[in-house]
Amino acid sequence: MSDISKLQQTMSEAQTYEQWLTAASKADKLNGSYDWQKKPESKHYPYKVLQGHYQTISELLENKDYLKLIPYIQESLYRTTAELSKPKLYQPAYTGTKTLVSNYLKLIDKALKILCESEIDSISTKDKLAQFKQAEHNFGRPALMLSGGGTFGIYHIGVVATLINHKLLPSIISGSSMGAITAGMLATHTNKEVLTLLGKPEESNYSPLKRLPLKGIWQQQSLLDPEQLRSCVEHNVGLMTFEEAFKKTGRNVSITISPARTGQKPRILNYQTAPSVFVASAAQASCSVPGLFPPCQLYEKNALGEKQAYLKGERWYDGSFATDIPRQRMSRLHNANYFIVSQANPHIVPFVSQRQDDGLAAFLADLLVSSSFSQGKALLKLGKRRFHSQAWSSWLNHASLMLDQDYLGDINIHPEFPPSWYTKFMKNPSPSERDYILKMGERCTWPKLAMIRDQTQVS
Repeated sequence: MSDISKLQQTMSEAQTYEQWLTAASKADKLNGSYDWQKKPESKHYPYKVLQGHYQTISELLENKDYLKLIPYIQESLYRTTAELSKPKLYQPAYTGTKTLVSNYLKLIDKALKILCESEIDSISTKDKLAQFKQAEHNFGRPALMLSGGGTFGIYHIGVVATLINHKLLPSIISGSSMGAITAGMLATHTNKEVLTLLGKPEESNYSPLKRLPLKGIWQQQSLLDPEQLRSCVEHNVGLMTFEEAFKKTGRNVSITISPARTGQKPRILNYQTAPSVFVASAAQASCSVPGLFPPCQLYEKNALGEKQAYLKGERWYDGSFATDIPRQRMSRLHNANYFIVSQANPHIVPFVSQRQDDGLAAFLADLLVSSSFSQGKALLKLGKRRFHSQAWSSWLNHASLMLDQDYLGDINIHPEFPPSWYTKFMKNPSPSERDYILKMGERCTWPKLAMIRDQTQVS
């Protein structure tokens, strides 16, 4: 086994980020990526332009010429931001991108802090605050999107723990299906509380699935017990409304749900759209996969503090069927424009790498998958036109919505489960399986930390 292979194996088996980073740094030096990082040249970004901007901003800071610095930073970010976020800039090295890119973003961060803290002639504190608010609106904000995935969704918790430990967890979060449980937990728990819970996984509930007896299956028209799911969700999320949760943590958490009735539209529930709804109620509805669980009634807290039905009579189910990754609606609601996606759906995970990798093999695999999806969409469209019964129409609509979605974001964190694990994605995990999935969530996030840190630093 070569030295590079040994280091890659060490990285894949690392128990802590420090162990991973040590091995990754050695691998980058051995394979030449370290030298690539130090040299600014690359066809993937305008390095000469960036060198000039870096020099000019440094000089304006040194001279304390803040009135010129403000418009120059605005112009510089406008010209370079899109090109500095290209994934290709982060593929050659395990530990990050070009040193010039990282240093430029750190300099912008430094300059913004100096502008914030310094007195500037002709700009009052009120005007400065207004300019920062406008800049935030123009620049946009990052969001974390947690997909569905059945048992694989436990993976999100390892991702979240890593982001919290590195102070990189966005305040805008969405969750669908199993991702809704993790999103709900983040809505109702502070960072300290989340890490305390994750430090004692045996005290959390990782068993949402319980098969019903034959009589129950006939009565519920579903295979699994909704009370088991409710108990699991409430144990992990608690009994807060979206508004109460936002006041506690300041996180803007959204949960997606799909309508059981064709007259309704998919919804995103959060403290703005449904402040009185219980977070756990929304998460249970988002986890209710058709056929496995019956659709759910949502519940809210009324003015007297009592629990009551929300939109009484309407039923809701799995949010990932219609909007697993609701990028457009999150953009409209929260001005989010940079999306970190933790993707654990078993029908998507095997194809994520092919969408991101270079080379002929990845191109051919991507072509095959894209063609298959296009053919599937065409067949579903034909089926909806030809089959008119309610049962067929409902399932065809579900399948069509799943194929029509874009499941990826700007940064994609996804697991790499062995093939044998795909028989376990709808089973309650054993303690060892739970710990394996949680650790995989951490390990798969470590290589993305440099890019997340760079790309969210300014916002």
